Amino acid sequence: MRLTFLLDENILLHAIRAVDRHNNRDETAARVILTIVEVCHSIVIHHEVMVRYIRKLNGLKGERSPFLSPSYLFSQLLKRSDKQILQYDDLPPLPTGVKVPAEDEYLVRAALISRPLVVTADEELYGAIRSQPVLGLEVLWPNEAVERARERPED
Repeated sequence: MRLTFLLDENILLHAIRAVDRHNNRDETAARVILTIVEVCHSIVIHHEVMVRYIRKLNGLKGERSPFLSPSYLFSQLLKRSDKQILQYDDLPPLPTGVKVPAEDEYLVRAALISRPLVVTADEELYGAIRSQPVLGLEVLWPNEAVERARERPED
């Protein structure tokens, strides 16, 4: 089965800079993206998420990357129709009583549309999703996402 992933924008930043959430040298975020692409899984990108990805990638255009360049990420995530599932639906509201970090609400709401595997390096977002099963979402750290992405789709 082909898996679908939704990447928090911090995964893009960490992939380009080859760091973890503590700014230590780590290529795991880049490996998440490369593995998704190589194994033929998909990345779900809602229009609202796309806007934020583009903003983040444009801000990093001039950065020298020790692993993945911003232009590679742009071409793999935003231009390859075989690797992405674009969504334009209205973002659904959060279920009553659900609390997520305000800056990540758009991401959680986008995930509610198709329920992909959410990949983040943000402790607060990770905890918010994990602690609220009513969301029906699975959240993964980058190292967990690499393992899941290695699962080969059945033909």
